[in-house]
Amino acid sequence: MDIFGTISALFSGDRVSHTDTFILAAVALGLYIGLRTLRKRLKKDD
Repeated sequence: MDIFGTISALFSGDRVSHTDTFILAAVALGLYIGLRTLRKRLKKDD
């Protein structure tokens, strides 16, 4: 899966498969949760 190609296709209005869309959404959700957890841990150490 070409992540940047999928993102550009989504924003340009081209058709994207459901599988690519769900994988991209899962990656985005995982990054969001990971960064939020990391930020909480760093704030806790202060």
